[in-house]
Amino acid sequence: MSMAPTAVRMVLVEGQNGQGATVDEDNFDVPPEDDAATLSAANQVVSAILGTRQGAAEGGYQLASTGVTFTDPLEAAALRDALAAHKLENVMLVSAFLAAAALAQAVGSQTNYAQTALLYIEPDTATLAVVNSADGSIADVQRQPLPADDEAAVAQLASMVSHAEALETRPDGVFVVGSGIDLPLIKPALEAATSLPLSAPEEPETALARGAALASAHAPLFSSSTAALAYAQDPGTGAINPFAVAPGYFDVPAGAGEEGLAYSAVPDDADDLYTGAYTGATALVDAGYPERRSFRMVGGIVASVFVIGVVALVVSLAIAIRPTANVRPSPNQNVVVAPTRPAPAAPVPAKAPAPEAPAPAPAAPSRAWASPAARSGPAPRRPA
Repeated sequence: MSMAPTAVRMVLVEGQNGQGATVDEDNFDVPPEDDAATLSAANQVVSAILGTRQGAAEGGYQLASTGVTFTDPLEAAALRDALAAHKLENVMLVSAFLAAAALAQAVGSQTNYAQTALLYIEPDTATLAVVNSADGSIADVQRQPLPADDEAAVAQLASMVSHAEALETRPDGVFVVGSGIDLPLIKPALEAATSLPLSAPEEPETALARGAALASAHAPLFSSSTAALAYAQDPGTGAINPFAVAPGYFDVPAGAGEEGLAYSAVPDDADDLYTGAYTGATALVDAGYPERRSFRMVGGIVASVFVIGVVALVVSLAIAIRPTANVRPSPNQNVVVAPTRPAPAAPVPAKAPAPEAPAPAPAAPSRAWASPAARSGPAPRRPA
C-alpha cells in the first residue's frame, strides 16, 4: 500500500516474493483533516488490510506480507498505533524512497543490470542513488531541493540524470520513480539528458505500492545502514535528520535477519526508539470503523494461474485508496480468537460393586472369553 496526503493506493501482488502479476488494485481518497465524520488515512489503511486478508482467506489464499509506504511521518505514527491497537501483524512500514529502491532492484534484476541508478522525484526534492541488484544496497546518494519554477525543476532533474553516468558506482541504466508528480510529462526530457537506458514504471500511480510489497517480501535486503542514511540526508547539505531515521518507520532495523516482523519495523527496545514529538498520533485512532471489502477474486484466474494448494500473496498499500460502498470488516473485530475454556466434565458416577461370581462347577471347563472375574477364583479341586 502507498499512503499519500490525499489518497491511498493498494496493489495485491502474486507470489511469495512479490514479483508476480498484479491480482487486484484499489484506491480511495483521504478525507480532509477537519472532516470528523470520515475515517483518517491510517484507519482506512487498517480497514483495507482487514478486508484484503478476509478476501484472501475466502479465496483459499495466504497473505504472506504487507508493506505500507508513506510520505508523512505523522501519518506513519498514527498507522503504527492503529496496527498495534488491532494486533495486525506482518505489516511493514516502508519509506517512499526505500519502496522506490526495492522497485529499482527488481527492475535491475529483470534487465540483468548489476547497478541501477534510481531517480526518486517528489514535488520539492529529488534523490539520485545507485541500487545494487544483487543485495539491494544503496550507494552514491544525492538529494537536492527542486526550484519552484517547473521549467527550472525539469532542467535540474535532467542535470541529475546526466550526472549519473559520472558516478563512482557506474550504473547500467536509470530508473525513475515519482510521487505526486506527472512523470510521463517529464520523462522525454530526462531520456534526452543521458546516454544510459532510462525507464519508468508502466503504472506510476501504483509503483510505490508495488515497491512496498517488494520491500516487505525482502525485508532482510533492506537492513543495511546505507539504506537508512539514504532518505535521511538533508537536501543540499548531506546532514542526517534524526527524525527521518530514528523512529524506525523509514527503514528495517539492521540485524533484522530472517525474523518475522510484527506490525512495523520499529525496534521493540525503547532505548532504540526516537521519542520525538508526534504527540497527536494516537488521537487519529478511532474506535469504530465501517467494514471494507477490498479484495475480489475471479475463479477463472485461480484455476489457470495456481496449480497446487495455497499461494502466498504480498499486498502493498499505497496512500491513495478510495473508500467504496462495499462491506468492510470492522477493525474492532479482534483478529486473534481467544481460546475458549472447555466446560468441566461431568463427574462419572461410581460403579456398583460387581456381584461375586459363583464358584464354577468342578466338571465345567474354563472358556477363553469368560470375564476376568470369573477366572480369578481358585481352581476347583479335581476328584480323586
